[in-house]
Amino acid sequence: MRVVEAPTPTMNRPSFLAPHSSLLTPNPSLLLSHPPSFRINYHEVIVMLCRKKLSPVRRKLRKYIAILLAILILLTVYIELAVKRQLRDVVIRDMQTLSEQAVTMAVDDYLAEHSDRGNRMCDITYDNGSVAAISTNAAYINAAKTYITEQAQDYIDSLSHTQGVSVRLGTFTGMMFLSNFGPDIPFSVDSTQTVSCEFQSSFESAGVNQTIHHITITVYVDLLIYGPIRIKETVSTESSFEIAQTVIVGAVPSYSGVVTY
Repeated sequence: MRVVEAPTPTMNRPSFLAPHSSLLTPNPSLLLSHPPSFRINYHEVIVMLCRKKLSPVRRKLRKYIAILLAILILLTVYIELAVKRQLRDVVIRDMQTLSEQAVTMAVDDYLAEHSDRGNRMCDITYDNGSVAAISTNAAYINAAKTYITEQAQDYIDSLSHTQGVSVRLGTFTGMMFLSNFGPDIPFSVDSTQTVSCEFQSSFESAGVNQTIHHITITVYVDLLIYGPIRIKETVSTESSFEIAQTVIVGAVPSYSGVVTY
C-alpha cells in the first residue's frame, strides 16, 4: 500500500507584512539630506518656570525675605549716616577726658615722688642781700619731662584698653532727652598718642622785697583715634600744672615775661 504524504499547508503572508529591504535598511541619502535636529528653546523654558504657580507658603516666604532685605539695607544706611555721627562725638569727648585724666595722673605721680623739686629745679644766687641770678637745672628739668611724658603715655594706653568707650543706647536716636536712657554699649577704641611737655618760669610780685617764682608745666597730647564704624579722628589736649613755687626774699631785678624751656 502506498502512502501519499499530504502537502504541508502554507500560509500566505500579507504583502504589507512581507519583508522589504527599503523599510529595514536606512537610506543614507535621506539621512544626509534631512539630518535629525533637536533644539531646546531655553527662553520658553524660563518663561514656563517663571509662570509656574507658587504655593502660598513660598509666596509668603519670598515676601518676608524681601522685607528683611529692605530692613537690612535701611539699617545699614541709618548706621552710616546717624549712628556714626553720634558715636563720633561720644568717642572724641570720652578720649579727650581720658587723655586729660592720664596726664593728671602722670603729673600727680611726679609730684609725689619729687617733693624737693622746687630747690632742685632752680638755683638762686644772692649778692649783698639782692638776687644776683636765678639759674635752672637743665638736667633735672629734662628728666622731669621724660618722666611725665612716659607716664602719660602708659596711662593713656592702659585707660583706653580698660575703660574704652561706652555709649547709651538712647544716644543713637539723636534725641537729647533719650541720650541717658538704655543700657551702655561698649566699644573698643585704639589710639596712637604723641605726648610732649614744656616748662615755663615766671615771676610775680608779692609785696616789699618779695617775689614769687612760679614753675609750671604744660603737657600736650595728640591722639589719633581708630574707633568703630571706620571712625578716624585726631584729638588734641593741653593741660597746665604748677609744679613749683618759690618765694624769693630780697630785691629782684625788674623782669617781665615768661621763660619757656
